[in-house]
Amino acid sequence: MTLLSKLGRFLYRVLWVLVLLLILVLAGVTVYALVLRNPGAPPLYTLPTRMIPAFSRKEKPELRAMDGMFTGIGRFRVVTADKPPMTIVISIAFPYQSEDRAFAEELDSKVQDLRNIASAYFSAHTAEALRETNESLIKAEIVRRYNALLHLGQIEVLYFHDFMIIE
Repeated sequence: MTLLSKLGRFLYRVLWVLVLLLILVLAGVTVYALVLRNPGAPPLYTLPTRMIPAFSRKEKPELRAMDGMFTGIGRFRVVTADKPPMTIVISIAFPYQSEDRAFAEELDSKVQDLRNIASAYFSAHTAEALRETNESLIKAEIVRRYNALLHLGQIEVLYFHDFMIIE
């Protein structure tokens, strides 16, 4: 046998020994964790939560109040009151408290009504009037109309992810 083939056989045996050792270690740790360890004992290792803000146990009150973003209305198109009409592409979203399941269900059940309200608002105006109007005034009017529809909660702020007037 050549030196290279002897070295290959030796490395092959070493590899098998390492694989068997790894299997024995994993089996031993599993048996300890599932059988031998006291169930009431503290965990063996915990993540340092101060260093990972996403897992921090200190809750920020401003994030708890409105922690969800309702995007169920989606992107839709509206035709303006212009002659000839122009198209507006818009998507609307707003924060809400995701823990309030009743309000979340109400929002889900009224998605088409929310779209219709926004469509009615934009289709009643010309593109020029919408360009000249302050965006915050448009949002405030849509929020007012949405809140008149909703019974189990109120919307405080509205965001336009898309707002394009296509000529």
